[in-house]
Amino acid sequence: MRRLSRCVGLSAALALAGLAVTGCGGGAGAEEKAGRKASSQSSQSSPSSSASPSPSASPVTEKPAPAAKMLPGAARTVRPEIAPANGEKVGVGQPVALVFKQQKVSKELRAGIEGRLKVSTSPKVPGAWHWNETKGDTRVHFRPEKYWPAGTKVTLDARLAGVQLAEGTAAAGDRTVSFTVGDSMVSTVDLKARKLTVVRNGKTLRTIPISGGDESKGFGTREGVKTILAKEGRVVMDSLSIGIPRNHPDGFYGSYDYSMRETISGEYVHAAPDNAESFGKENVSHGCIGMSTEDAKWLYGLSMKGDVIQVTGSTKPKPMDRFGNGYGDWNISWQEWLEGSALGVRAGA
Repeated sequence: MRRLSRCVGLSAALALAGLAVTGCGGGAGAEEKAGRKASSQSSQSSPSSSASPSPSASPVTEKPAPAAKMLPGAARTVRPEIAPANGEKVGVGQPVALVFKQQKVSKELRAGIEGRLKVSTSPKVPGAWHWNETKGDTRVHFRPEKYWPAGTKVTLDARLAGVQLAEGTAAAGDRTVSFTVGDSMVSTVDLKARKLTVVRNGKTLRTIPISGGDESKGFGTREGVKTILAKEGRVVMDSLSIGIPRNHPDGFYGSYDYSMRETISGEYVHAAPDNAESFGKENVSHGCIGMSTEDAKWLYGLSMKGDVIQVTGSTKPKPMDRFGNGYGDWNISWQEWLEGSALGVRAGA
């Protein structure tokens, strides 16, 4: 079988992170091929990310936060899902993410809510919140202008209990979450050259021959900056998950090792030994990035949730979804990111 694609189910890690909002899908064109609606948030600005991040040298003057509107005894409460989990070590591309599932948050209340979401970092790294509504969920994500510096310790103090979200609805419960940023791991996929270059803490470790999505059949790999959502190991990949019968010429079914998920719809980086003749030569998958078992095992061992995968070189580019299909946060320019914030830059102190 030459063309590989999606898993059958979503991992528990994704569900706990509040990211499991859709079933498994295909590559860049597979949702449309299966009759699914593409995300309305897929347009992009120039990425503001950098492989050599650094904290801002300029002092930050924070905009004062108004008092949050409280709603004691609310008829309905919503407990936000928060990622990453308390105590996790994550990659430099991992945002702080809160998801209010199937709940709109009134825009006039957002500044007060941001004032209740205090992010403290060591060393001090300024950043900002950004609001988004996708698929009925309201998301508010926090990230710096550039990737987190390796080794940063981050604590979110979310004092949201009783804070009004909308008419008749309040947030449930205060939460404190602390996590650590690990080594900088930024891998660049060049679809034109069919190679993946791994840079760890600024040093190039390996260039890996790969095969990406087959754009001639509408299965191109999404371009832009993504992050590793989960390390799932061995994953069953089944063309039925994207509406293609297994006995179709483009059908497939099988288990693939060292699989790391990049999108909710099912783009992975994984071992694809049955595509060995294509590595470095042609793109033949349904959107995944396939490589030899040896290279996939090596990469899997070095990687963690939140590591950065940047995809370039598409001949028929379809950008990574900004929200609702994983973390496309870094595809938004810093200026546009700030425009989606109620309070602007926070000092991180």
